[in-house]
Amino acid sequence: MEWQQKKGTMSAPARSVFVIDDEEPLRKVLNTHLTKEGFRVIQSPGGAKVFDLLRTNSYDLVICDIKMPEVDGAEVLDYVRTQFDTIPIIMLTGFTDIAVAIDVMKKGAFDYLMKPVRKDDLMATIRRALVHRDLLVRNKELEAENREYQQFLEQKVRERTKELNVKAMELEGAYGILKNMNVQFVNVLAETIEAKDHYTRGHCNRMRVLCVELGRLAGLHGEEIELLEYASLLHDLGKISVNEAVLNKEGPLSDDEHRHIQRHSEIGEKILIEGIPLMESVARIIGAHHENYDGSGYPRQLKAGEIPVGARIIAVADLFDAMTSDRPYRKGLPTGDVIIEMEKVAGTQLDPEIVRLFIDHRLHLLNGGVRANA
Repeated sequence: MEWQQKKGTMSAPARSVFVIDDEEPLRKVLNTHLTKEGFRVIQSPGGAKVFDLLRTNSYDLVICDIKMPEVDGAEVLDYVRTQFDTIPIIMLTGFTDIAVAIDVMKKGAFDYLMKPVRKDDLMATIRRALVHRDLLVRNKELEAENREYQQFLEQKVRERTKELNVKAMELEGAYGILKNMNVQFVNVLAETIEAKDHYTRGHCNRMRVLCVELGRLAGLHGEEIELLEYASLLHDLGKISVNEAVLNKEGPLSDDEHRHIQRHSEIGEKILIEGIPLMESVARIIGAHHENYDGSGYPRQLKAGEIPVGARIIAVADLFDAMTSDRPYRKGLPTGDVIIEMEKVAGTQLDPEIVRLFIDHRLHLLNGGVRANA
């Protein structure tokens, strides 16, 4: 944007300058200089009416004397700075008023000129003042554009957030349906397992209740609890490959029969990994639920922290439920005797911390409630 109107062109409207001075000769000199340079000039001798002129006209620049009767230049400066913050104001002062001129500069005047005013000094100061004004105006335009853009972005964020919330609700609903299908699928598999071994009827559901509660006490949450729930229901999945005669045998098992049954943890793991890839984490838990804490278990002789925590939890719940349940070759043992036995094998067969959680929180009572409701 150019700082003045070029003669003979229509490229831009003339810049307007408001000259305020109680000395008419000075006003005429300034008017002559500015008009020749293409400016539109409005003049005022000052007084109270000057504020009406400021309110009702549009100016690019104000030139004002400091010392005037009725209304002095400091009052005009204060008004302009308060009401029109992009309009620069140049103050006029006599030689004896330098201190006053410096004071009005501190209060926001763009610059001051000494009387009598030289044309070169006047035009140079006006050029700088108008460049300053254009920068202020452009800065305000950019601020307004930035606010509009921020509001646009905020609106887009609100709209996108709303869309994402709808999608999240849809996904949550879909996940709920999928989880329900998974639970139904797992329950069907669990019932298939128990159909082969009538003496373990209800064992899978009792395991689920005990293991989920033990998992919470052990600090598991969210997906970890969900995986543990599936693994507890399916921990004996591999028994579908075990001969029913061996499962329901009333006498002691031979070494071959014992080895045959021991393979069920590996078989259950393999069924899930090969048949249901999404169940891989569950499969790893199932494959390790007969590992002993001291490394003497099977099939991989894992020990302590090498054994998945879900498998260690299942081992504790499985031992308790198995020993308190009737089997083909014996009646279930009293709860007190089983707890004593669990304490004996804590640190060798079972994880001692999980055993302690089971006993301290009296989870054997929870197991009894599940049996009663079976």
